[in-house]
Amino acid sequence: MKDRNAITPVLMYFFKRLEKRTNEIQRAFDAESLANQDPEFDEISVFFRQIMTQNIFIHTVGQNGKRESTILSKAIFSINKVVRIYYSTSFDEENGGFIRIQPDLKQQLIVVERMHGQRASPEFIYGSRDQNHIIRFMIRWLMRRIDWDKTKLANLELYKRYIDELEQAARLKIENAIIQKELDQAKRAVDARKVR
Repeated sequence: MKDRNAITPVLMYFFKRLEKRTNEIQRAFDAESLANQDPEFDEISVFFRQIMTQNIFIHTVGQNGKRESTILSKAIFSINKVVRIYYSTSFDEENGGFIRIQPDLKQQLIVVERMHGQRASPEFIYGSRDQNHIIRFMIRWLMRRIDWDKTKLANLELYKRYIDELEQAARLKIENAIIQKELDQAKRAVDARKVR
């Protein structure tokens, strides 16, 4: 009489098939949940929040429809994974416009869109999965619009911190080179004593 609880070859085959199907379902579930996640947006938000605090001015179209210089803190708005950069704030709503940066769940991209005029529909300008590509694109966009008469690099607090960090890194590199040179000299001295 055979043991009813024994693991037979047929049961082994059955469980192998169950394992295989369970893994397939789990992979499909993981792929679907990955596809439904917003693309990473943290670095973009941090970047725009940091530069908003600086005395950087950009050329925009002002209330009267003429070109004017606007400080970034008045031109950039960042709320809930959406960044808006206004390039026109005209009283005539048909001439108002901004650049909108936000993650697009359907396309799995971060998109840069132009919104212009009253009841504007988004005009796709650029898109990428990599937030660093979006930041580079927006830096190029901003560089063409900076008012260099009012924006002075020496007056930017973040630039001063950037220079301090560069100087500190250079000092650290020099100190490490000196320490390495001393270690090499000590090693050569020890090796010379061993030879005697």
